[in-house]
Amino acid sequence: MIDKKNPIPRYLQVKQIIEDRVRTGSYRPGLRIPGERELADELGVSQMTVNKSILEMVGEGWLYREHGRGTFVPDDFRAPVPAVLKIGIVSQVEVSRHAEDFYVGSLFRGMQQAIADSPVSLSIMAMPDSLYERLSASEMDGFLIADLASGDIADAHRLVDAGKRLVVLSASWPQLRVPFVDSDNRGGAKAAMDHLLDLGHRRIAGVFTLLPTANSLDRLHAWEEALRERSIHLSASYVIATEGAFESIEERTAQVRCLLSLPERPTAFFCAGYYSALETLQAVRAAGLRVPEDVSITAFDDPVSAAHITPPLTTVRQPLEAMGRAAMEKLLRWLRTGDQPNIVDFLPTHLIVRGSTAPPSPDGEPR
Repeated sequence: MIDKKNPIPRYLQVKQIIEDRVRTGSYRPGLRIPGERELADELGVSQMTVNKSILEMVGEGWLYREHGRGTFVPDDFRAPVPAVLKIGIVSQVEVSRHAEDFYVGSLFRGMQQAIADSPVSLSIMAMPDSLYERLSASEMDGFLIADLASGDIADAHRLVDAGKRLVVLSASWPQLRVPFVDSDNRGGAKAAMDHLLDLGHRRIAGVFTLLPTANSLDRLHAWEEALRERSIHLSASYVIATEGAFESIEERTAQVRCLLSLPERPTAFFCAGYYSALETLQAVRAAGLRVPEDVSITAFDDPVSAAHITPPLTTVRQPLEAMGRAAMEKLLRWLRTGDQPNIVDFLPTHLIVRGSTAPPSPDGEPR
C-alpha cells in the first residue's frame, strides 16, 4: 500500500513500486503488467494516480501500451541499475546465531569484502516455509541463498524462470540450474580419507551431521568412495549420521561410545564437521583412549582454535570467506550487467595435517 503520510507524491510512489517490480523480475520483459484498476485497488490509490505513473514510465521507455491489450514491459528492456542495490541474504542458520557461528560468520565476512565501498543494502532473512512465495513477493534486487535444501530446488528454479536473480551459496545439488558457489566437499573429504588410509587405517568410522544437506551428503559419498576404492567393507554401525547439529550431540556421542566398546573398534574417525570432531575427541578420551596414539581424528573446517587444542586437529580447510566473496561478486555482476553468470563455481579445499592423526597401533589395541 502507498504511504499516504509520505511527502513524496503518490504517483511517484506508485512509479517507484512498478520500477522495482520491473527491475526485480516481478514484471518481466515482454509480459503484460496488471491493469490500472487492479493496481489502484492493490496500492490504495485512485486509478488516475496509477495512470499518471504509467504514462510517465511509458515516456521513459520502461513500458509501452497497446490499444485494447494493456501495458507491457518491452521485450528487450534492461532496467538501469538502482543507486543502491538491495540484496537479501537467506540462511538456514537462525539470525541470532550468525555472529557466533564460525561457518556463517566466515561467509558473511567474504560478502562484506565484496561490497566494500559499494552502494549495497543487505537484509538478512530466515529461510521461509515457502521460498517461492516469500522471494517472489519481495522487491529485493537479488538474493544469496545459503545451504539451499533439496526441497527448495524447484522453488529456486521457479524464481529464476520468473526473472528473479539469485545465487546459491554452499550447496551444489547435481540437478541445480541456479548459479552457485561451493567448496569442493567431495575432494576435501576424499583427501582426508586418503590421508587416514595411507597411514594404514582400515576401520574408519564416519560422523556426519545436518543430513541430508548437500555438503553432508557429498562428504558421506566421498567417505564411501574412499573405502570402496580400497576394497574395505564396514558395517552400517560405522556410519554415525544425524539430521541435527547441536541438538543431536548426545545421540552422536552415544554412538561413538558404542563403537569404541566393540572388540574391533575404529582406529580412526572422519568427522564431517568441526564441532562433531570435538565431540568425538571428548568421547574418545572418556573411553580412556588417546588421540592419536589409539584413535586418529580428522575434522572438516579449520577455525583458529583447531590448531591450538590438544592435540591440534587435522582438518579440511574450506575457503569460506572466498566463497562468500565469490558468491556476492557473481550476484553483483548479474545485477549490474543483466547477464546470467555461469552455473558451476567450485573452490578448492586443502587438507591441513596436524597432530590428531597417526598410524594405527600394529594390533589395533591401545598402546
